[in-house]
Amino acid sequence: MSGINEGRQPNVVVPVPSAYTRQLSYGPSKITPHNPLIYDANAESNQAAAGSGVAEVDSDDEKGEGKTSTGTERSSLLIFLKDSRIYVRVLAIVIMIISLSLILTAVVQFAQAKKKPGHPLDDVPKPAGITDNPCIVFSGVAAMNLLLSISLFVLSCVSSKVLGPFNKSVNAFNAAFAILSAIGFATSMGACFFLNKQTKLRNDLWKWSCDSHKAGVITNALDFKLVCHVVNYGWKFGLVQASLELLTFIISVTAFIILKYSYFVRYGHTGRIF
Repeated sequence: MSGINEGRQPNVVVPVPSAYTRQLSYGPSKITPHNPLIYDANAESNQAAAGSGVAEVDSDDEKGEGKTSTGTERSSLLIFLKDSRIYVRVLAIVIMIISLSLILTAVVQFAQAKKKPGHPLDDVPKPAGITDNPCIVFSGVAAMNLLLSISLFVLSCVSSKVLGPFNKSVNAFNAAFAILSAIGFATSMGACFFLNKQTKLRNDLWKWSCDSHKAGVITNALDFKLVCHVVNYGWKFGLVQASLELLTFIISVTAFIILKYSYFVRYGHTGRIF
């Protein structure tokens, strides 16, 4: 009996391998009468480590959800800006059509009055050399902006239908809208200032018709009240159109900055400009 007892080894503590300390598929063994030799000396530390790992995963998930929410907000803002830009462009086109129609109405009325038999306008008091050139210049600028706006609007709509709302050409369209709106704002304001400045010479169609209307001059050749009012409203609509161009420029630049920031957050760089 003594030999057998001497041959027995003392109780040995068997630690859990480090490869299984992160995620345990079973609970730590306990000392029982049937299993006295196996004991996890690091059970408490293993459980703490596992709990810490779960906490880290939960923290990462919360950060990921926060990034996803922020990205969704940016995407929604980009869609809103894109739609707003289209709506503003449509409104600007309508305003341009109204302004151009009003100014052309005055120009056509004056041209028809000059061609009437007997030249009845010669009997109306006026400065020498009444001209409608400022109105013609204004109409030419409005027609140019109208054609450019319609072309870009149609192109952007076709691109959105064919390629979807988030296509590779979104940078190009942001730049195109910004450039077009900057040109439209500059030319519209220039045309409005030019038309208003010519009234100081008192021999342009706008100033002459308004002065004749205030003086109570009446002639069958030309309705001075109508000409005065249509040119006046055409000029005001031109100012509104210039304001819409400025608004489109601000929206396009804002959308461009947000898009580049989204690229930087997602990929670490802003990508191509166009």
